[in-house]
Amino acid sequence: MYKQKQGLSRLLAAGAVAAGLTLAAPLVAEEVAPGTVLNAASIDSLLDKTLDGQPIRSVLVGEQEKMIREFGWVMNLTRATPPNVTPLALALTEKHKGEASLDADKRLVNYTTGVPFPDLDPADPDAGYKLVYNVLRFGWLGDAMNLQPLTFLIIDGKRGLEKEQGWVYRRFLMSGRMSEPHVLDKTIAKYEALINVYPNDTRGLGLLTVNYADGRLPDVYAYIKSLRRVRRLSSGAWADPVQGTDLLFDDTFGLNLDPTWYESWKILSVRKGLGVDKSILPPMDESASGEAKYPFMRLSEPPHWNFQPDNYEIKDVYELEGKPKNNHLVSRRHMFVGATLGAPKFYWQDHYDRKGEHWHTEFVGYKDWKWDDGQSGPTVTSVVGLDVQRLHATAFGYSTGFHHNPEGAKASDYSPEALPRMLQ
Repeated sequence: MYKQKQGLSRLLAAGAVAAGLTLAAPLVAEEVAPGTVLNAASIDSLLDKTLDGQPIRSVLVGEQEKMIREFGWVMNLTRATPPNVTPLALALTEKHKGEASLDADKRLVNYTTGVPFPDLDPADPDAGYKLVYNVLRFGWLGDAMNLQPLTFLIIDGKRGLEKEQGWVYRRFLMSGRMSEPHVLDKTIAKYEALINVYPNDTRGLGLLTVNYADGRLPDVYAYIKSLRRVRRLSSGAWADPVQGTDLLFDDTFGLNLDPTWYESWKILSVRKGLGVDKSILPPMDESASGEAKYPFMRLSEPPHWNFQPDNYEIKDVYELEGKPKNNHLVSRRHMFVGATLGAPKFYWQDHYDRKGEHWHTEFVGYKDWKWDDGQSGPTVTSVVGLDVQRLHATAFGYSTGFHHNPEGAKASDYSPEALPRMLQ
């Protein structure tokens, strides 16, 4: 009898331990359904749930949580899909793999085309520089871009839309091209122009920069409408504010510089982050007037700079830190760049002022697009640069008139001599 009681006691004790282990086991987090809205009202209930198995708390990058809680940012959470990478980009990368390198001054040398550094190792002390070269020196958005009509919406966070500005954005790569010849000029990396075309009181403002392959400061040109002449400006203008907007010239369309102009670049991590890769936003409606012309914006809702809810999915991203030199308005850029080979998209970035306080946030959304030359590749659908200290922003959405690799594009159409023609 004693032995039976002893055996029963052991059995009951073992059952209690098992029950305790069951109770102590962590619960599996609830997976959210596609289309779940992440906003200020829902964020507390969603942070510990998962999307594609990833805790939502862990895939909010930079100041995204702040923008949701304090500034009305909204995300439609959706399942991840592979980014669209132009097949030719991968073929050229494989063909020229291992050719490019950095010299002692972090300048890109021996580069022809393709992604210069396809095998990034975050432990490499030069990995940050290499990532920036991957973004800026290869035509993953096309060898040439001509984006117009392009309307900047200048927005006061308290009062709403202040003004509309018409711009022309053009970019033409002189090396790192997908088309042949891959290098048109070994000394020049690209031409890039951002020119205001309306209203008439600001028409002609803007700059064309000539970025050189050896890292020297750019040649900067402006069209002086009162003189009807093109004039060369100080090379230091590359980091100035774009007049009348919340953008700096070195962050137009994500980044516009040479990596060597900054003090340092560093990959902080490789992680998961939320970004817009397959946007569902509509284009600008050129036939409409007033706010109806911009169906992608929530202009009537404070703080007036937010886009309509778009699809956010989990992407593999590099967490990149750029530190400008002391003469720059920004002390640090905290950036989240797509880690898919051939698609280094700037999904999100935050800028901090010289005191180290959050100053700017820049968001870029993308979608798949049929380029003019028949290739399938990405285009930009939505961009906003917002100043959280002044409660002010500059935003734009895409137009059906956006052109990637437009037919007949040639360097002379993007050069300083072509500035007056860009105003037509």
